[in-house]
Amino acid sequence: MRASFLDAIKHLLPSGPAWNITNKTDLRRLFEAIAVLPEKLRTEIENVYMDYFADSTRELKKWEDVFTVIFTKAELEQRRKVLSLLWSMNQGGQSKDFLQSVLQGIFPEIIVEENIPCANPRQANIAYFCVCDNSVMVCGNSKACCDYREGDETFIPTILRNDTASPYSIPNDADYWAFCFYVCKRVVRNSRNEILYIEKLQIPILYKNYIEYLILRIKPVHTVAVMAVEWIEEQNND
Repeated sequence: MRASFLDAIKHLLPSGPAWNITNKTDLRRLFEAIAVLPEKLRTEIENVYMDYFADSTRELKKWEDVFTVIFTKAELEQRRKVLSLLWSMNQGGQSKDFLQSVLQGIFPEIIVEENIPCANPRQANIAYFCVCDNSVMVCGNSKACCDYREGDETFIPTILRNDTASPYSIPNDADYWAFCFYVCKRVVRNSRNEILYIEKLQIPILYKNYIEYLILRIKPVHTVAVMAVEWIEEQNND
């Protein structure tokens, strides 16, 4: 690119032997030095533009300060990804689909499901399938056994909400349930589209701070995230 700037200078010079810079003269060396300046300027302009994106910025620390994100040494490899998600979050609204797409950028198996029709979130971690008058219990069905169920009745989901003034639990209140949504692995519904069962998702605890931060940052303030998530410690192979 420096050669291009030198060629531009050549075309601006007057004609005549005194201005001939084809050979290695002092004048040519002067203009070669001058031609370096716009090249450096062009490179810096490109770098400044790339600083606009978390994926390529040279100023990760400043990005972290803006979004108030604190990274541990074990999390440094996730810095650019999370900051990029935070930036895109500013342009994507607060919809279920947008929140899900952001979370899947960190852990692809996550789904976000609205609590519609409204049901008690505390009763969605287990479902019984082998009950009287269940029409799918037919001969040859491998799951047609006494007391067959899906889920883990010992698992208690946690919740995330912006208001911490009241107890951090799910009250027995249908009006409250209407503002809940699930973060989980899978949702099983019946023929009436009612939620029968929420399958919990196991996620490495390394992502816990990121995921909870993004949920609280993106979701509407009045809503409650029911976290059907089990945070697991990663095995150390050393």
